[in-house]
Amino acid sequence: MQIIDKAKEDKIPAILRLGFRPFFLGASVFSVIAMVMWALFWSGESQLSSFMYSNPIWWHSHEMLFGFSGAVIIGFLLTAVQNWTGQTSIKGTKLLLVFSLWLIARIGLMLGSVSSIWLFIDTLWIVVAIYYLAIPIIKVKQWRNLFFVPVLLLFAFTNIQFHFIALGKSHQSIADIALSVVLVVTVITLVVGGRVIPFFTSRGTNTEVIERIKTIEYLALIPAWLLLLATLFINNATINGFIAPLSIIAATTNFVRLYRWRTISTLRIPLLWSLHLAYLSLIIGLFLLGCSFYTSAISESIAIHIITIGGLGGMILAMISRVSLGHTGRKLQVGRFMLVAFIALFLSLLARVLLTTVVPTMLLNGYVISASLWAVAFGIFTIVYFPVLTKPRVDGHPG
Repeated sequence: MQIIDKAKEDKIPAILRLGFRPFFLGASVFSVIAMVMWALFWSGESQLSSFMYSNPIWWHSHEMLFGFSGAVIIGFLLTAVQNWTGQTSIKGTKLLLVFSLWLIARIGLMLGSVSSIWLFIDTLWIVVAIYYLAIPIIKVKQWRNLFFVPVLLLFAFTNIQFHFIALGKSHQSIADIALSVVLVVTVITLVVGGRVIPFFTSRGTNTEVIERIKTIEYLALIPAWLLLLATLFINNATINGFIAPLSIIAATTNFVRLYRWRTISTLRIPLLWSLHLAYLSLIIGLFLLGCSFYTSAISESIAIHIITIGGLGGMILAMISRVSLGHTGRKLQVGRFMLVAFIALFLSLLARVLLTTVVPTMLLNGYVISASLWAVAFGIFTIVYFPVLTKPRVDGHPG
């Protein structure tokens, strides 16, 4: 309120007043469309592959990691940087530019043919967003938060690698690059989650502040950062040997971190237990990912989907639900529809992981059910939060 001219703010369409508004809504709508198409594809509608960059596996992996997760991360950071620095974040025309580039890339990868044009646009929106994120951080010399810049540059770099596969300029496997991206986004989530979940929990349960013990924080984050560095050389046999133990260590130390966050006290508050369950999913997924390098009895694909559906998807749904309420001046409470959305998302995880593992003959059905439940979860969010994200704050303040 102290850094924004309200008169100028009122002239800007509400949806363009902060980064979370267009990106949370756009990402949710896009994920519903993408998952409905994915469900239909596995139901036998193989002709839909022409709308999946002619490579359904590539398109699904890329678009859920970069198109969906990337949009939410950028939207969150472009919003949070204003709180961190006390400097105004981008809005209006500048925000519309970044969002439009993101949207054009999504449409191009769905309707267009393989081309370096889409590589350029799909990387440009990330780079422009990084530029706008870095400006206020550098301006106030808040070096603590500058680390998001190199991490997002790594995100952009892996996006280029992904496109090179589609363009036939790289012989790397989709699985290897996808693993790199999953680990990058996982580390971002561990960092952000470690900052906000204890705070949200103490505030939401009206209990004393959960203090961050430096030793535990270092033990939880150092192996995660080392895991992030390992993704730069993920095709190196020596480096691959470190991914397994680092994943297991990171999972173990982050479980100790989570143990201190009073999870039991959150069970009656959907906005909180969903965050805790998502963080636990990240931990379980990381642990199983590490184990998958040692035994074929544990599927790397299952581990990754625990991370992506339960961990990243769950964290995203919980975070965008809370952030959207908080930044529009509303009470931090959700109704029955959002409770159904949270449950549907974690049922999506069970369908993709348990159903396909316990009943192998139901493999394709598991894919369809899981994708459908995801679409239900984010479809509910889209409907419930559309007026929240497209209308001015209810308290009349800017933002």
